[in-house]
Amino acid sequence: MTEMIVSDSLKNRRRTLHTQRRLKALRSLWRFSILSGLVGALIWIMSWPEWTIRDQSQIVLQGNQLLSDQQIYQLFPLKFPQSIWQISTRQISQSMGQSPALSQVAVSRQLFPAQLVIAVVERQPIAVATTAQGAGYLDLNGTFIPSKLYQGGKTPRALPTTLAFLGYGPQYQSFWQKNYAYLRSAPVTVHTINGTNPSNMMLSTDLGLVYLGANLSQFPQQLETLGKMKRLPGRVPLQRINYIDLTNPAQPLLQLKPPAPKSSQDPKVKKS
Repeated sequence: MTEMIVSDSLKNRRRTLHTQRRLKALRSLWRFSILSGLVGALIWIMSWPEWTIRDQSQIVLQGNQLLSDQQIYQLFPLKFPQSIWQISTRQISQSMGQSPALSQVAVSRQLFPAQLVIAVVERQPIAVATTAQGAGYLDLNGTFIPSKLYQGGKTPRALPTTLAFLGYGPQYQSFWQKNYAYLRSAPVTVHTINGTNPSNMMLSTDLGLVYLGANLSQFPQQLETLGKMKRLPGRVPLQRINYIDLTNPAQPLLQLKPPAPKSSQDPKVKKS
């Protein structure tokens, strides 16, 4: 009798386990069917022509104040037409981020209507510069921006014209970052920085030509000394000053031009 009870119990248990396995298999099959249907529906929806970027009119640009829309378009390769889902926003962002005129780029998709939104943050030029690459501009960080990037730009009047750095190169970036604030607050206006000769950087100022030498770490002291010479034109005419030597800011030297020779004229002879 006991054996029959045990046998029936085992059969019931097997039957229960078998039923549970069938239900589990059915649930898995049901989940797979639903998931497959959703994926198929998604693929079908993504294939709608409404999700196609056909031309530049479906690209929304935000944040560009200096660069024109056409210049922004030229910064990334995008062939038309193309499904909005096939466009790599990350690749576009990385490609555009390589432009020295831009500091930040964010690319996103907009579905209703289908558009590509590109938001940029431009570098702000604060000085004119010339380099081995040609003419351009510098931002506060010392990044060189070729002037050709702004050709046909939106607001060319916003580009700087009052301060120029001649012979700029990567070796001067740290100098620029550290000393631009001193230049802005300098007691004497600096018009041009000439770094074409690394052994003797020169400044063009309201007091004339200034020699700085090669030790650029003393630039703040040199500007301070230059400020103390603001009244120099009251003692020496500016046209007589050849250059001011601030190689040693503690002992400034003034090099004058030789006086112009007096023109000798024959005395007039009065006719009798």
